[in-house]
Amino acid sequence: MSLQIEASFRVPARVDVRDRGAPSLRIALVAEDYYPQLGGVPEHVHHLASELIRVGHEATIITSWMGDGHADPPYVRRVGRSRVIYSNGGVARVTTGWHLTDRLARVFRDGAFDVVHVHGGLAPTLGILAPRAAARAHIPVVATFHSWFPRSVGYRLFRSPLQQMLERHAAAIAVSSSVVDAMSRYFRTHWHVIPNGVDIDWFHGNGRHHRASGDAPHLLFLGRLEPRNGLATLLAAMPAIVARFPDAVLTVAGDGPFRGRYEREAAPLGTHVRFVGSVLGDRPDRYRAADLYLCPTRRASFGVTLLEAMACGTPMIVSDLPAFRDVVGDDGPAVLAPMNDAAAWAEAAIALLADPARRRTMSCAGRRRAEAFRWSTVAERVLAVYRHAVRC
Repeated sequence: MSLQIEASFRVPARVDVRDRGAPSLRIALVAEDYYPQLGGVPEHVHHLASELIRVGHEATIITSWMGDGHADPPYVRRVGRSRVIYSNGGVARVTTGWHLTDRLARVFRDGAFDVVHVHGGLAPTLGILAPRAAARAHIPVVATFHSWFPRSVGYRLFRSPLQQMLERHAAAIAVSSSVVDAMSRYFRTHWHVIPNGVDIDWFHGNGRHHRASGDAPHLLFLGRLEPRNGLATLLAAMPAIVARFPDAVLTVAGDGPFRGRYEREAAPLGTHVRFVGSVLGDRPDRYRAADLYLCPTRRASFGVTLLEAMACGTPMIVSDLPAFRDVVGDDGPAVLAPMNDAAAWAEAAIALLADPARRRTMSCAGRRRAEAFRWSTVAERVLAVYRHAVRC
């Protein structure tokens, strides 16, 4: 475990300043995925809990055991065992165990929570069992939906009972309009669109906007190594980039069950591709060291790494997805490239590497854009939903 993970597990100091005048809340944040699993949902849940605690509330993260024996902060409870499955074009997790609903209900009652906030609503396992357990404990449920998908056989087959469950939720949050579009194919509800956030005190620029003379062009991929994240597109683009910039290097930060396959694909590129494994505590340094952050994902509901890169002032090339367009906005922190088109990605990277003035402009635009996604702002909006749910 990196030093930054250990530091981030410390309980934030309570400085009840933002929600002053209203009673503090006891909040259960339920998540199928949490550290040491890396990804958008663990990041969201961890930082939301930290911000809620910081402003004077009691937040407890409830998730499953992942079997690695690492130490948790005091505000994490684990119930059931996490299992890895293949789902939605990548690797996902579900929680298994005996009498999970009863065990969750007991945790909710013992914690005397005012609200249960489920992350991954209507999704197996905790997204379905936690609302049932909360109902037994007579606690209102808020659910945040994090996933975009083109279609769902499960939602089509079980639409009626899941719609009934959704109607019993006190509130439904989507992290983007793309998530609303996906869920609205199957379900009807009122949606609060509240995005993911970014810790702009940790992710921040260091003044590197363009290569110094003699420096090798540095490209960065950061994400789980699975097909939907599109690393194959970058590996296919690298020969053209290297032909134009012979000392260019692509750093691949991340891990996953497909790592071996990608390492074999990258072998002909030699030292132009470096696999560094999972990163967490040194992510800001990774972004700041890069001339370009490349995100060729084929399926996304939001784009947490885009926020991190923008906050660090790193220019980006990202897939032309509706969710990514929502994140980067219109003021130019990113170039949008077509999915799976290696030639287009190579052309975009070559053009930006050759244009330091444009990269400097993109860097400034990204930092301005990231300011809108401060965790303090995001948590304040979530708290407003909690207040409404508790009154309902």
